[in-house]
Amino acid sequence: MNTIFKHTQIYFLSGTGNSFRVASWIHETALQQGGLANLTPIEAARPSEEIYPGADSLLALVFPTHGFTTPWAMLKFALRLPACKATSVIVLPTRAGVKFGRVFLPGLEGTAGYLLAAIFALKGYRIRGVMALDMPSNWIALHPGFSIPSAQAIIQRARPKLNLFLHNIYAGKNDLRGIIPLLLGLALLPVSAGYLLIGRFGLCKLFFATNRCDGCGLCARNCPANAIVMKGKHPPRPYWTFSCESCMRCMNFCPKQAIEASHLLAVVFLMITNVSASVLLLNWISSQISWISRLNNSIVSWLLQYVYILTSMAVVYWLFSKLICVPWINTFFSYATLTRFYRRYHEPDTKLEQLKKNKLHHDR
Repeated sequence: MNTIFKHTQIYFLSGTGNSFRVASWIHETALQQGGLANLTPIEAARPSEEIYPGADSLLALVFPTHGFTTPWAMLKFALRLPACKATSVIVLPTRAGVKFGRVFLPGLEGTAGYLLAAIFALKGYRIRGVMALDMPSNWIALHPGFSIPSAQAIIQRARPKLNLFLHNIYAGKNDLRGIIPLLLGLALLPVSAGYLLIGRFGLCKLFFATNRCDGCGLCARNCPANAIVMKGKHPPRPYWTFSCESCMRCMNFCPKQAIEASHLLAVVFLMITNVSASVLLLNWISSQISWISRLNNSIVSWLLQYVYILTSMAVVYWLFSKLICVPWINTFFSYATLTRFYRRYHEPDTKLEQLKKNKLHHDR
């Protein structure tokens, strides 16, 4: 055996295959080292049954960066894992790399890697390495997907960087990178907090199915967060719940390209959730309920505004989901979003079947 680790357990969160591809590279390297290796999507994991505590075990976490920090789904998963005083951990967030002509620009992982590492450190794990990798940006709600040649060029630059990192880890060395992005991430903490508390809920409510949707339910069956519910009849249409992580799997793997993100609805959300509207509502509630006005507590005020924002988004999206069942209204919103012109993207070598809720066990 060529490594100090007899077993490598890899957990990944992936929407369009970027993080899955990195996780599969780690899996391949672990097998080449002569040890055991498991590759598991977090939605298929049973943490209490799958952890292999011990000094000869390595735990790898691979996930995309959302809002310059760790996605909520991965944070929840990490918090559920049992404490351990011996197992080593490596944390690898993927970030939105871009390519303009011959110029490659890195993404920014911010606090994504070290936030998760801190959780594991508090649980007693040994942090062996933290490193972010640039993979093609896949936020199709914002921009067109990369062409296959451009995507492959970005991906090809990531593999050697990962190989060097894994060489150090399997040789028993520590490799902690990304201190400058961490400092930038700390400066962007208000943005990250805003994303986790509000932004991600608004983003997930922008998705809708156009008249091209045939109700096949592929998006709902393959959603890693179980966030899509098929509603209605003739045909049923997908409805996105607050559990959505905006991983873009549904949008990028839809065979009909029937899923769009409504930029017009985003404007509506901004209008109804602005601070002045929530303050007016708070003032009205305070005038009706005397004990709230007596509290004069900023925390209570913030909580009321927070409830108002989430409730208003839920109500508006429910109404929107009803309206787009009318063909001409659906057509209007379909033409009122730029995503109808955007190229879809998924990691070129990744098939939807590889991302499904299963677990791969291999050994040599």
